[in-house]
Amino acid sequence: MQVTAAVITYCFCSGGMLIVNKLAVHHIPLPALLTVCQFASASVFVYGSKLVGCLEMDDFEWSRAKYFLVYVAFFTIGTYTNMKVLSVANVETVIVFRSCTPLAVSIFDYLCYQRALPNLRSCFSLLLITSGAFGYILTDREFQVNGMSAYFWVAIWWFVLVFQLTYGKFLVGSLKHKSLWTPVLYTNTFSVIPALTIGLIGGELNESRLSAVLLDQRALAWLVLSCVIGILISWAGFWCQSVVTATTYSVVGVMNKMLTVTVNVLIWDKHASTSGIASLCLCLLGGSLYQQSPLRADAIPAEPEDPEERALKQTANEFDPSDEELPPIDCKGSKC
Repeated sequence: MQVTAAVITYCFCSGGMLIVNKLAVHHIPLPALLTVCQFASASVFVYGSKLVGCLEMDDFEWSRAKYFLVYVAFFTIGTYTNMKVLSVANVETVIVFRSCTPLAVSIFDYLCYQRALPNLRSCFSLLLITSGAFGYILTDREFQVNGMSAYFWVAIWWFVLVFQLTYGKFLVGSLKHKSLWTPVLYTNTFSVIPALTIGLIGGELNESRLSAVLLDQRALAWLVLSCVIGILISWAGFWCQSVVTATTYSVVGVMNKMLTVTVNVLIWDKHASTSGIASLCLCLLGGSLYQQSPLRADAIPAEPEDPEERALKQTANEFDPSDEELPPIDCKGSKC
């Protein structure tokens, strides 16, 4: 029940974030600065709630922060390489490579988190997801990769994404936190400077671009709403990662994206073919068939022995019939 609630909450927040961000960027065409506002507002809200006693979380400690700095560094690299990928390839290309991440993450789940490899049903599920994504691109969209440099940037982005999905499980699974608000605080706080740097490099702080933005009530409303959903999706993402495996979380991410694409195709894309829609449905079918891998047999700890049972065994081991003094044998009047 908890797993279902976590997955639904994360998907709902992710889908809502996509729509709200589109509207927010439409009114405030400064994506990097919007991201900075979302990170900063989440950090201020969470830490402020800690100060007034509404939320419980860990303080800033180097022993904990160093692990989140690694995560944020790779998140920044992933954001930059994703921009480079979109500059030399199209969105459909990104969808194809994104759909292949669960296959790689399942191997790291086996190596790093002592999970069993996917069973036959789950392998079939992952192949259906990848096949459906390829089928959608080949039938309804162009697989556009302009030049060999595109493969270079796509490969880097893909490896960084696989690392993020695997390492994120370590942050919530292996590190002990007072609550899930701790990783929310750390990641949002440490992400402000990289996001601001991207904005500076992209020229979003130029006076001409800033003066061209009209901050009316509607724009401010979408900005505030995006910040609120940003807080929710940060918490929901870590909640989902804490109750499922890294591979399952990767599958959820792919399914969420493919479901969004399916809705867009059915509602807005008038040129979608029957085969294209069938390919998207194949992806969704594959995701529904996936089963989370259990812990490997050699990784399951032995059940603790009941204290009473252990005491009885100890008593039985201590009792030796040979040590007990036997009564003398009287052979008189009998055959011995």
